[in-house]
Amino acid sequence: MTTPTPPKPSDIEPIVIGTQPPQVDSEATQVITPSEAQMAEHLAAQMATSEEAYRAEQARLQSDPGVTDGEGTTASPITATLAAQLAARSSGGGWTSPLSAGSGAAEEPTLMLPPGARPTPHEQEPATQRFVRGADELSYATTAASQPPGVRPATAVGNDGSSPRMPPGRDPSTLPPGASGSLSESAAADPQMRQVGRYLVQSRLGRGGMATVYKAHDPSIGRDVAIKFLHASLSEDDECRMRFLREARAAGGLSHPNIVVVHDVGEIEGRPYMAMELIEGAPLSETLQKTRVLPIRDVVVMGLQLARALEYAHVRGIVHRDIKPGNIMLLGDRQTIKVADFGIAHMDEPNAEQRTMVGAVMGTPQYMSPEQTRGDKVDGRSDLFSAGIVLYQMLAGERPFRGDSLIAVATKIANEEAPPLTQKRPDVPAPLRRVVDRCLAKQPAQRYQSGKELADALLKVLNGIDEAARERDKSRIVPLRVKWALMMGLIVAVVMGSTAAVVTQRQYAAMMGQVTDYGASLARFIAAQNAANVLGDDWDTVDAAVQEIMKTRTFERVSVVDIAGNVRVSSQAALVGKPYQPEGQKTSSDAAGGTATSRYISQGEDVLGFESPVLFQGKQVGRVALGILEKPLTQVARLSISLMVVLAVVTVLAVAIAMYFVANWFAQPIRLVGESMAEIGKGRFDHRIGEQRNDEFGLLFQAFDAMAQALQQREPGAAVTPPTVPPPP
Repeated sequence: MTTPTPPKPSDIEPIVIGTQPPQVDSEATQVITPSEAQMAEHLAAQMATSEEAYRAEQARLQSDPGVTDGEGTTASPITATLAAQLAARSSGGGWTSPLSAGSGAAEEPTLMLPPGARPTPHEQEPATQRFVRGADELSYATTAASQPPGVRPATAVGNDGSSPRMPPGRDPSTLPPGASGSLSESAAADPQMRQVGRYLVQSRLGRGGMATVYKAHDPSIGRDVAIKFLHASLSEDDECRMRFLREARAAGGLSHPNIVVVHDVGEIEGRPYMAMELIEGAPLSETLQKTRVLPIRDVVVMGLQLARALEYAHVRGIVHRDIKPGNIMLLGDRQTIKVADFGIAHMDEPNAEQRTMVGAVMGTPQYMSPEQTRGDKVDGRSDLFSAGIVLYQMLAGERPFRGDSLIAVATKIANEEAPPLTQKRPDVPAPLRRVVDRCLAKQPAQRYQSGKELADALLKVLNGIDEAARERDKSRIVPLRVKWALMMGLIVAVVMGSTAAVVTQRQYAAMMGQVTDYGASLARFIAAQNAANVLGDDWDTVDAAVQEIMKTRTFERVSVVDIAGNVRVSSQAALVGKPYQPEGQKTSSDAAGGTATSRYISQGEDVLGFESPVLFQGKQVGRVALGILEKPLTQVARLSISLMVVLAVVTVLAVAIAMYFVANWFAQPIRLVGESMAEIGKGRFDHRIGEQRNDEFGLLFQAFDAMAQALQQREPGAAVTPPTVPPPP
């Protein structure tokens, strides 16, 4: 092993790798080491200070477990990581979701160091090595003169159109365009289909630092799939290729509705591939870019599916290690998710040759758990921490741990608590906040210990949200007893109102007829009593009689007219001596008595007018005009109407109150059935109503108990509890 030449202080200068500066907020899956997060600043400072400090640091790192090559030589984890970053960054190109055709979700390439990669200079072609401090991370660069063994040249996965170096006997022409990672843009866009094994490749979906994904068709079963090919720079390493195949086969053994299905795994011309389910949807990261926050219930539903998917994988010894929105596919219904990309998954197996080495950190820094940033051994609880970050981001619209650099982010993940959700989104329910806080606990022992525990907690939160929604709906629903009371009250009110209207109208008409008869009779009586006085022109006697009549205060006027048509006596002095002018219009006439009836308004009041001739021995000697106020009659009619209204209101209230209690009595067994059905919905099939009634509700209770017993008998391993029926009274 050749010892790398330590850098001089003059060699340490910032450079830019690639055509664009690195983005701190990208969700790039990176391979880093515990030393990077904890000692990068310290290491860079010592290297810039003296050659002795650099050599001392290298000697210390040599004794620390790192990345081991095939010869057992240990290289610095920092340098190994940086070399891998250089190789991946020099590949260029963006990453489109491998499972969503045309999704356009841009992500940073997946950066992964193949086992055995050593960032040491080529022994025959020494290269200048420089440790540089970039904008967001510690970077490592080598000149183009050579590449470290185990890390392929950048042209192997570049965009310059050069062909990758393939092992003897491999023909890259049989691979789909772009699978070798060295195809030019024009060739990559070639729509010509290629046959790869039994798959007919149709188009390229995306490309990342680890693999290229194509849309293909399996004509044998008529199914479209997504095929992922490992890059040539990684597939030429035997151990990396075997790791890809082993973990792909492990993912292929996962069959869960919330995990992307792997249909086939194998090698074509030495290139490992996996054929996966083609998802019609988009990554969750796209949704979060468009809609920063999601509805609370949708977050809980997606979190519940994520927890169940992780539990399914963890029980089978698979730890994802890279849970992030970019690896969570959201289907077209916007409710169902599928976990994708088990490319860096870890399998808990006793075989030492297959286990992931402690000290290698894999994942996306912004979504790593504290133990991942330190390079400690990870288990399923690490995935739950990442799931907590995803839940936080969906609720708050941003990640809980942010910083100006990846080192700052990793430091916050390891040492600082997440900002309270109440500051970002106050409407998040307290139970959901507690779930997220427990997921983000620094110590794995303080988190949920399994995906099932997290799923159970989220299910309780979901039930609480639904129950609160039902309570809100209940407040908007009119209870049955109120409906019945209102309906019966309305019916009685309509009947009573219409009846009262008819009765009042008939009563008023009857009273009006009586008043009319009374007025006509009174007018004829006054005329008969004063006929002799009118004939003898004894107007003083007539005037005295008129004034006596007016004392009753029920008459509007009384006037006596002579044969010439002049008013000679009147209760209204202004009319005396003037020609008589009838008021209003004649409404009726009594042919037998000669009395005419009319209606008119005097001083704003309704008046019934009566006009009767004064006869003496059958000859008319004058006329009597009598006016009776309608106000007393109207008052009587109003009093009658008021009494009818009071009667109707009392009747309606009595019926409504009685119907309320009757409906409440009927609602009790209905509520009992509803509560019992809720118990069955919770899986408590041993619940019974156990009540007897001699009506239709009794039949309903018996049918419910029979249904519960049948459900309990169908439940595997459940003891059947006979229905408990109380003894008859």
